[in-house]
Amino acid sequence: MFSCALIQSRAGDENERVDLYDCKMKWAVVLLACLCFLNSLVECKWKHERRENHWRENANEMTTSSYREDPPDHTKLIPMARYVLHNADWASLATISILPAIEGFPFSNVKSIVDGSLANSTGVPYFYMSPLDFSARDLSKNSRATVLVSLEETRYCENKKIDPEDPRCTRLMLSGKMKKIKERTPEYEFAKAALFERHPAMADFPPDHNWFVAKLKIAQIAMVDWFGGAKYIPVRDYLAYNYTGTEMLQFRNKGLQK
Repeated sequence: MFSCALIQSRAGDENERVDLYDCKMKWAVVLLACLCFLNSLVECKWKHERRENHWRENANEMTTSSYREDPPDHTKLIPMARYVLHNADWASLATISILPAIEGFPFSNVKSIVDGSLANSTGVPYFYMSPLDFSARDLSKNSRATVLVSLEETRYCENKKIDPEDPRCTRLMLSGKMKKIKERTPEYEFAKAALFERHPAMADFPPDHNWFVAKLKIAQIAMVDWFGGAKYIPVRDYLAYNYTGTEMLQFRNKGLQK
């Protein structure tokens, strides 16, 4: 009897040890899982901070360094006007709306823009449009429009801590009539190639949207580039000016080398 009791006691102790061991193992597994989870959180946070710091470094490099040549002196009106347009990737296009609720109201839209190829500026704004777009619909009824571009697009104003509405942050306003360019003409081929060069995504635009190339036939040029109000530039002199700036070409080539 005594020996049986002893054996049972030892067996009970052994079971307790096994249960205790199992319990410790379970807690060890839970603890290890927690540590792995915390480690993954720390690693994820580190990677996120690293990516964020990398983005900030790149952003700071973009905003604190002049990646294009500085604009001409504000007293040189025509070179300044041509510089601002050539360096603009997009413009605000104002038309006369045909929307029923605001018919006859001015209506502004953002449009991608070029004034020629990166190496060949013409001073003429070119657009890639679809008849489905607000602006194209307005222009089909009334071709009058105004195109606005700003020096802020080059980040020059931001770098110099100049507000976009400050007169020293040049803004150029071109008013005239929009004209659709006939396909398979030299001007059409030139303008379309220039648009696709500056805006490669255009090549993937939906093909069933009936895209066409248009240009603004300029009637008036107004520019604010310093204190004292707007200046008006003769259209003939503006178009005749031989703009030889290569800052956009150099900027894009520099980007391709990185």
